[in-house]
Amino acid sequence: MAGISLSADSHIAYAQGSSGLFPSFNPTRQVTRAEAAQMLYRLLPPDAPASNTAYADVPAGAWYAKAVSSLADLGVLEAQDGMLDTGRAVTRGEFVRYIACFFPLRTDGQLFPDVAEDDPNAPFIRSAQAYGWAQGGSDGLFHPDETINRAAAVVLLNRALGRTADRAYIDGHHPAFYVDVAPSSWYYYDVCEATVPHQYTASGGAESWTSHTAREAVPQNGIQLSDGWLYCYDSARGDVVREAMVGNHYFNINGRFTTGNNELDSWLHKIVLARTDSSQTQEQKLRALFLYTRDSFTYLRRPPYEMGVYDYMETDALRILDTGYGNCYCYASLFWYLSRWIGYDSVIYNGTVGVRRSPHSWVEINLNGKNYIFDTELEMAYRRKKRFDVNLYKFYDAGNSWNYRRPQSGGAAV
Repeated sequence: MAGISLSADSHIAYAQGSSGLFPSFNPTRQVTRAEAAQMLYRLLPPDAPASNTAYADVPAGAWYAKAVSSLADLGVLEAQDGMLDTGRAVTRGEFVRYIACFFPLRTDGQLFPDVAEDDPNAPFIRSAQAYGWAQGGSDGLFHPDETINRAAAVVLLNRALGRTADRAYIDGHHPAFYVDVAPSSWYYYDVCEATVPHQYTASGGAESWTSHTAREAVPQNGIQLSDGWLYCYDSARGDVVREAMVGNHYFNINGRFTTGNNELDSWLHKIVLARTDSSQTQEQKLRALFLYTRDSFTYLRRPPYEMGVYDYMETDALRILDTGYGNCYCYASLFWYLSRWIGYDSVIYNGTVGVRRSPHSWVEINLNGKNYIFDTELEMAYRRKKRFDVNLYKFYDAGNSWNYRRPQSGGAAV
């Protein structure tokens, strides 16, 4: 139908992720008609005719304008009433049709049981099945009406183009890195194949990469904050640490530090995004989060916990965030999580303070070999009494003049 073929010999990058040191590929996001057209447009040969056709719902300066108009002129995308409906999600059947338009149509394939003969995409699905790149799932079905996501789209397009990622080369050179594409994911190598320009040799239906275009930016080794999320980049593996502990921080499948509670993670991420920025030093970020915790809530007296008990942090951090009210345990819990969220190995104590040994909770952080006290609730209490001279941010009490008493048993929570 298209009258031209897709470029299969030159292994350019036809799909892209986001920019930045910790980019995302969004593998589970649905593919829109605009995105599908852009992928295929990048694969058109250099001498493919350019399109100047205007469509009512395609702004002239849109990033996808040339792609969708060119694909429409080739008969791949259908227009209706002068519009291309570029934001609509593409189904699996439609995406196969888009690709199959660039190949001679075959009739010797078998239709999947869930593809009706009168389905407009049926001839193209049959042709793709004959070529061997349209495959069913474990249930033997093709699910033509399901929307296709970005991971499945690049797998399907790689198959159609005969592009087979060189796994050994990729494992050795780590040419691609996306925080949401783990090397263990079933689509990892296909994403590398689709997003990394590379040179190769082919033999026996397999390709061997000989070189690739290196990433423009690579994160520094170790723990660092990006877009409100904490990652730990492992330069030896060319990837972030996933599903593992680094010190007292646990990083999930997407390489992000997590408290283990999705609601709390969402709160902490929003707070860090709102209260810190990349121009700040690490300690300026810590100070900003201390002030946020100190000044954003109202004290509410509640019964104290038994000294040395550490099962309250998650509950009390959410309590103060959800209600706006909290006691020392709530203040300390929230600041403990926030300081850990930006990379500090903070410690929270449940002990007493003052000569009266009042039950109290606070946070300590070891900086350059010294343990400093961070007491958001007590500093807030003094400020309510107009005592602005009391500074319990990064407070080093060498002689323990404030009588902070840590539990003899039970230690502290890290």
